[in-house]
Amino acid sequence: MAIPNKNKGRPLSEDELQIVSSFYESDEYSRMQLASDQRKVIAFGMNEYHENTCIKFVPRTSEKNYIRIYKKGSGCSNVSLDDGCVSRIRPGIVLHELMHAAGFFHEHTRPDRDTFVRINFENILEKHVFNFNTNDASKVTTLGLPYDYDSVMHYSRYAFAVDRTRPTITPVPNENVEIGNRRKFSCLDLLKLNALYCSEVK
Repeated sequence: MAIPNKNKGRPLSEDELQIVSSFYESDEYSRMQLASDQRKVIAFGMNEYHENTCIKFVPRTSEKNYIRIYKKGSGCSNVSLDDGCVSRIRPGIVLHELMHAAGFFHEHTRPDRDTFVRINFENILEKHVFNFNTNDASKVTTLGLPYDYDSVMHYSRYAFAVDRTRPTITPVPNENVEIGNRRKFSCLDLLKLNALYCSEVK
């Protein structure tokens, strides 16, 4: 998983620590039309951060920096959590979207990804090809951690496939490696979150 490189080589300031240790939820979240089991899935996702990292999600009052959780009608992005994104079967989708809010990119877009997966561009829906482009090594960092097939930030084998019988992502050299975890954080997900946000928090 690649993450923004803006803090590499310098400690976080006190103001930045206040921001990163508490992500403020917009009041729009409290007004969202969600079924009770959907709220439980989102609460589960947030609690996974609370229990395993220093990151806390708290209601916003007047903070300038906050995340907006809302329904936009379709899809899961910018912490837009529509019905298909909030599922007890795949609670990792909430973890995935909140990791985006925390500044993380998809694992399969790491600059070194071609060593670990083959992207079958010819089978990707055209409007989603950008989701498979690698990030520039000068703008992101992997925190020196190994590639994580099990990350909640890794797409599944058939993500955005034209032909759902053929994969868009093939692990190499072992094609049978499982990818596309949407159940829980991997061990490396937690290492990354804590390395980026929690090492400076006293």
